[in-house]
Order: sequence, then structure tokens, then C-alpha cells
Amino acid sequence: MNPRFIEAIHSLSSRSVLARKKAIKEMKSHLSHPDAYLARLSLHYISIHDPSYTVRNIARQAFYDIGAAPDGDACWDKSYAF
Repeated sequence: MNPRFIEAIHSLSSRSVLARKKAIKEMKSHLSHPDAYLARLSLHYISIHDPSYTVRNIARQAFYDIGAAPDGDACWDKSYAF
């Protein structure tokens, strides 16, 4: 995996709102790739569960910028995370 992508995933759990917003912007470039299940899954989780409305909104907008709404099932089976 790309080291910048791994760093962005770790930054999604930061206490700083600015760090989370920066991580979402970094991950946004990976969403258009067809095999970006982990990026989609991470941003989908953030778009629902983040305590900051601004961060949730930016995560949702990342999906709409690539022309796809966040999935309801969130592609858990395709992420190979477990």
C-alpha cells in the first residue's frame, strides 16, 4: 500500500479536526480507483460516525465528487480487512 494512504488512514482517528480534514482530502484522490474499497469503507464510516459535522460533510462530499453516493452496505466483504 502507498505510505501516504496508510498515513491518511491513521490521521482519520486524530483528535484534531484539521488533521482529519487533511486526511479526507488525501484519501479523496484514491476513491476513483476501482479497487479502493478500504478508502471507501473508511470515508463511509467517517461520514456517519465522526463527531464533527464539518468532517462528516466533507467525507460525504468526497463521494459525490466522484459521482457515487456512499453505499448502504459499505463493501465490507470486498475490503479484505478481516
